Amino acid sequence: MIVVVGMECLLTATFVHTLCVSGQKPAAVIVADRTRGTFDRVPHRLPIMVQDGRVDDTAHRFDIPLYRVHDWRTVPDTFLIQFHTIVVACYPSLLPAQRFAQLGIRAWNVHPAPLPAVRGPDPLFYTARGDAPATITIHELDATYDTGAIIAASAVPLPSGCTELQSIRIHATHAAQLYADVASSVQVGVPQQPATDIRWAAFPTPDAYTLQPDWPMERTLRFVALTNARRHAYWVPKTRQWVRTIDPAGTVQVQCADGVFRASL
Repeated sequence: MIVVVGMECLLTATFVHTLCVSGQKPAAVIVADRTRGTFDRVPHRLPIMVQDGRVDDTAHRFDIPLYRVHDWRTVPDTFLIQFHTIVVACYPSLLPAQRFAQLGIRAWNVHPAPLPAVRGPDPLFYTARGDAPATITIHELDATYDTGAIIAASAVPLPSGCTELQSIRIHATHAAQLYADVASSVQVGVPQQPATDIRWAAFPTPDAYTLQPDWPMERTLRFVALTNARRHAYWVPKTRQWVRTIDPAGTVQVQCADGVFRASL
């Protein structure tokens, strides 16, 4: 049996949904919740309309027990030893990898970016910005973030004009398919190469939303499209203005390496 650990977010919900429809239904789902002091099972919501992209609705639809936790010390060993594998898909903090190993549980993390190139809590932002190719990496959990041995990695094809929400769904679907491909056999992880020149990909600051004038127009437009759900403004260095949308009738010219387009404030 497997348990999926994640957040109440689109990536986790899509990952769980894809596992279920592909015959890899998890035995339980655990979601991070900072408001809860103890580990407990959450009754399924009974919404008037089941919503796409919600973990609790996905769990309800497929009759999967749903738990929420903040402090993993409150999760009893007797619960954990039911599972042979823990699969992490978008969890906001370190998990007790050593404890899982001591209990004989295989623990893997699904990381939506190539490793070791993009380690950190918001990898999709940096792949959207063009710092690395769209990729899913499955790696073993260890004591630090995104440094465990790599089980599998696969490029993620994103169609032209893809938006941020579409990208999240595609990455999560691809991750579930990759997990299904490698889960049925014993996998030995390959240690990551040292990444002495790799910068930690922290949560993006406002400076990270700068539209660099030396970028090709294709990269700039793709970056805006793949971060559009964040509703964050983009800095245009030449005009020293923040813009929000690409707009042919806009008042701000955005300079690229191979042309100019317009945007609105």
